[in-house]
This record gives sequence, structure tokens and C-alpha cells, in this order.
Amino acid sequence: MSENTRITRECAMKELNQALSAALYAHIAEYQLGEVESTIQMCCETKSVQQKNGLFGGSEKALQAVALTPHWLLWAEWINGKPATAGSAKLSQINITDYESTAMFNVIPDTGVNVTGRYSNGKQTGQQFIGLDSAPAGKKFRELLREAIKNSTH
Repeated sequence: MSENTRITRECAMKELNQALSAALYAHIAEYQLGEVESTIQMCCETKSVQQKNGLFGGSEKALQAVALTPHWLLWAEWINGKPATAGSAKLSQINITDYESTAMFNVIPDTGVNVTGRYSNGKQTGQQFIGLDSAPAGKKFRELLREAIKNSTH
């Protein structure tokens, strides 16, 4: 059994945690995504703490950032002090599912979206979990993301 605390805040990309923004900027440069910052429709940072009970108790702390443009979803994450990583995907190549509607929700209750599809590196397809709380910023990001994917050319 675990208990998650998740807080999402809307912010500008330059207001993100330094490790997250550095990972995003490096990813944007490596995959030559162009000038995405000026087209960001919404950017969020989510702080998460997962308390683990039982034999392997303790807690896991994570920071995630997500940015939405008319064509791209970008994300970065920093978990328990490991180096931050980043990824991205064209909206036309992904689908999202509310985590709360998945079978895993019954096993590990949490809030956010699963992003499924092809990522920018062109070699990887899979699923990325993006933690978002159920407060206004998290809800707004989900709605904008859902709408942006619907409006992309699938």
C-alpha cells in the first residue's frame, strides 16, 4: 500500500526547477525541436511524494514538468536525486488516458495521465506517466492536452 501527495502548479518554463528546465532545454536542442518556448500554451511543475509502507518503506520524491505547444508535448522528471531526464512527442503521434480510469488505479491509486505513442527519438514507443493533481492547474493541463491531441492530425 502506498500514499501519494501530488501538487501541480502552473508556471512559465523559466520558473521550473533548474534541473528540469536544463533537461528540457538540452532535449529541445538535441532533437532540434526549434523555438518551442514561445509557443507554449501551458507549462506545469508537479511535486510528488510517495510514502511506501511495509518491509521496504520510506518515501520517493519526484518533480515533473510538462509543457504543451500546438504540436508538442514535452516532459522532464527528476526522481530521488537521480539526474533529470526529458522527453517529447508530437501530439499527432500520441494518445492519453486518465490514470484514474486504468486497472492500475485499483492497485496503486494516483492522479495523472498515461501518454502512449511514439516519442521524439523515433526509436521508442511506449507509455509515459505524467503526474497531475486534481486541483485547478492539473485539471486545466489535462483539458488543454486532450483538446490539443484531438485537434492534431492523427
